[in-house]
Amino acid sequence: MASATRARLRRVSPRLLLSIWLLVVAAALAVHLGGFPLYDADEGRNAEVGREMAETNDYVMPRLDGLPYLDKPVVYFAAEAAAMELLGPTELAARLPAYLFTLATAAVLFWFARRRWGGEMPYLAAIVFLSMPLTMAFARTVIFDSALTFFVVVALVAFDCALEERNARWSWLAWVSMGFAMITKGPVTFVLVLFVAIPYAWTKRNVRVLFPPIGLALFALVVAPWVWGVTRVVPEFLHYVLVTETAERMATKALKRTGPPWYFVPYLIGGALPWSLVALFSWKRFKNRDLLFLILWLAIPFVFFSISQSKRPQYILPLMPALALLVARIWDEARTRGAAIIVAVLGALLAIAPLFAHRAKLQPELAPVVPRVALVLGIAFLIGGLVAAFAKRRELAFIALTLPVMAIPTVAQPLMQAIGVRRSAKAFAEQLAPKLAPSTEVIGVEAFTGSMAFYLRRPVVVVTEDASELTSNYLIRRYAQFTSNPASPLKPLPYFERSLGDCCTPRVYVVRNDDRAHQALLEARGWRRVAEGAHHVGYAR
Repeated sequence: MASATRARLRRVSPRLLLSIWLLVVAAALAVHLGGFPLYDADEGRNAEVGREMAETNDYVMPRLDGLPYLDKPVVYFAAEAAAMELLGPTELAARLPAYLFTLATAAVLFWFARRRWGGEMPYLAAIVFLSMPLTMAFARTVIFDSALTFFVVVALVAFDCALEERNARWSWLAWVSMGFAMITKGPVTFVLVLFVAIPYAWTKRNVRVLFPPIGLALFALVVAPWVWGVTRVVPEFLHYVLVTETAERMATKALKRTGPPWYFVPYLIGGALPWSLVALFSWKRFKNRDLLFLILWLAIPFVFFSISQSKRPQYILPLMPALALLVARIWDEARTRGAAIIVAVLGALLAIAPLFAHRAKLQPELAPVVPRVALVLGIAFLIGGLVAAFAKRRELAFIALTLPVMAIPTVAQPLMQAIGVRRSAKAFAEQLAPKLAPSTEVIGVEAFTGSMAFYLRRPVVVVTEDASELTSNYLIRRYAQFTSNPASPLKPLPYFERSLGDCCTPRVYVVRNDDRAHQALLEARGWRRVAEGAHHVGYAR
């Protein structure tokens, strides 16, 4: 039976086998996409902005708790709001755009590799990209970087086509895509696209083809209407975006997201496993001048972000497509045995890790889950590495190397649920919901998270010293402006005791579970606990 199966596999063409596996990989990324709670701070906040956009049908001004949220532009919020219009305000709707943008990026890589090289390379490039841990993580997270990556890839591929064909019409497409990237995550678009395209065009002695007047006009046509719409409501919008969210983020430590120059090295290696290992073991194959564009695409933004004063792992997600194309291009000559052995060793270490789990100081909700997940993932890594090391067919070795990462969405589901106990307010909101009538006012006393508002499906009055609970630099910097407005949901600290004297408005109070002073005051006034979560306590009459 086994020999017959091997014989049938040998008769399957590499292209057919890879095309089937590409569909499997794409489907694997979607497993349990909506099956775990939204995590604070990023997922909860971003999903709540999308929920409010869908609720108000205002697809111009992003809002958080009814207040302008200008820390990020509109595209991802609008995409998840559209999904929520169809599917309702659910975790699946919030994460679906990230997944779809990831698949769209893989499709562009497929097209580019087929146009450039043909053969099996389109399938290889798409599968490598989809089977990277960093890609997988942000294809399943309510955050902007998957959308940004798609638009950056389209722009760079279009510029490459413009340079190869000396046809400025491709640059029109590039500038349109840059426009959408700009209203997805802002001026970092220029770093990711023009910092790569201009040096490459200089080597081709044709920088001019990158800047056709029609392309620039199309860029303005994409960006200007949204900027104009927001500026009508918030006149200082452009100053905030260009100075605070861009210049200060990159050049200073004002936003407290700094790190050492080597910060991104482990994220690049670990986030692209096992393909980063394949690339490292095969580095001599990258001397081909045909690969210069991809090397610049990978290297220039990496250096820029490494010296920038703002660092977060997702910043290098737009570099993953370049690495995927590089690996696909050199796969036939790549040295894979070393990478396969390392994957197998990692699997062995994970498989034996449960034996030492009792020595780790795990949270109570994680303790029973982590050993099981580590064991199953360890087995997946071990099998994948061993099959890749000894497979005689290159495409089978390739598929085996994808197995460990593709197992993560299924295997890690219990872990994601357990993490949600502390990282999400879903369970807390479900406890609080029975106490809420349509007219009930929810007051968070120095207590607010995006997921809390998302699952409560209503605004929260936030009594705060500095608005930091909303995790918005824009709102923090304009605390005085918003707390002085009687209609604003942001209130200064004295509002709490004043609200206790109002006997006519039905209210529920949310307090941090380590805030003993406010808890004692509420209980002394006759309020009783009706909900308890990992971080908050709810009080009602």
